[in-house]
Amino acid sequence: MSDNNREPKFYYSRERRLERASQMVRDSYEQKKRRGLIGFFGSKGNVMIFLCIILIIAMAGLGNYINRINDGLRLGGNIVELTLVREEGNLVLALLKRVPARGEIFFGDVDIMVTPAGTAPDQSEPFVHRVVFSPVQSETFIIALPFIEDDFFVILRTMDEQRAIRLQP
Repeated sequence: MSDNNREPKFYYSRERRLERASQMVRDSYEQKKRRGLIGFFGSKGNVMIFLCIILIIAMAGLGNYINRINDGLRLGGNIVELTLVREEGNLVLALLKRVPARGEIFFGDVDIMVTPAGTAPDQSEPFVHRVVFSPVQSETFIIALPFIEDDFFVILRTMDEQRAIRLQP
């Protein structure tokens, strides 16, 4: 009989060792079916790591969404930020034009029309003003408005494009 065909002889088997072990050790060797997330991931630590990864992905997505909201209004490829400010009883419209890092931009005449949101069209005349965007990185236009209301529609119009936004000071 050759040595390759014999079964190995165990002098100290697992079963004999577990016979003399405490109940806690025997329970740890039993194969239990785990249910839920812990059974799927193996341990509570792995579940926590998975939840942290999901939380980081959600926060990155939320940050990206907020960045796009605060990016401003797009007009002809330019990024336009509009702000209404009440200074010393006068209402001022601040228009900040920024050129994006890449892509097409617009320079030329931009018509601005401001009208109070709470009034009927025949009660008040809209305020109309024209600014000229030049091909520079950033420009700021400050326009005094002849209104006392607190809610406005602002319409920006170029030859090819029109954007409207509702603003409050």
